[in-house]
Amino acid sequence: MSESLGEYFQKAREAKGLTLEEAAARTRILPLYLKAVEDNNYAKLPDEVFAKGFVRSYARILALDEATVIRQFDESGGQFYAKRNERESLKKKLEEEERQKKVNRNIVVGMVSAALLILFVLMGRDRDRPEPRPVHTAPVPAAAVPAPAPEPLRAEPAAPAGDPVFRSVSGQSEVERNFSGVLPLEGVAPDGKKKLILDVEAIERCWVKVQVDHAPALEVMLNPGDRTRWKAQERLTLTLGNAGGVLVSLNGKLQGPFGGRGKVVREIVFTL
Repeated sequence: MSESLGEYFQKAREAKGLTLEEAAARTRILPLYLKAVEDNNYAKLPDEVFAKGFVRSYARILALDEATVIRQFDESGGQFYAKRNERESLKKKLEEEERQKKVNRNIVVGMVSAALLILFVLMGRDRDRPEPRPVHTAPVPAAAVPAPAPEPLRAEPAAPAGDPVFRSVSGQSEVERNFSGVLPLEGVAPDGKKKLILDVEAIERCWVKVQVDHAPALEVMLNPGDRTRWKAQERLTLTLGNAGGVLVSLNGKLQGPFGGRGKVVREIVFTL
């Protein structure tokens, strides 16, 4: 393929006499994303797994060889997404280091505060301890009392010195069939009873949990290419075990993305 991937798509679309909006209606992909594909503008595309899904669907409606298109996509967009992932990894690393520094500062402040509190308590005990009072006796005239015979001096035993006992108390810190295409085109409009229709299609293997209105939650394991649908009147609560491995559509409109590959996202609530 001598031309770029975007030029390849644009020529194939024009050869079929389709406008960008008509292609978007067939693929259920927003026109701005198809325009970004044709312009090779990966910065305007979502995460790599979603962008690759868009490219597959676009190639399918234009009757292009999907394997060739995906290979070209990996070659042209691989370097861009690698740099994006590198930047995101560095950002997460810096955020984690800053969080750890904050935790360490809090630990030090807590230890210093505890030491000062103990010191103040000990000083307060010493201050409140009563001082011994001297005992005064009335003097006796020397003539009235005969002088006692001198006795040999005896060494008084020294009182045992009581050393204070300090007890240290230590605590422990508890410190992925193939991709089948985009979501269905028909039947996505809500009926009179079910006002919310949620479609989930797996790009990669993903565990999905859904609660419809106030009914008990349901769980399902989707393999790549699997689709499933839930209908509700008022509320849908969605939990994804691999947020970057699914395409989510509500009443026919693409939602998300809700996270990267392998990320668990809990309790995504859809209401009227």
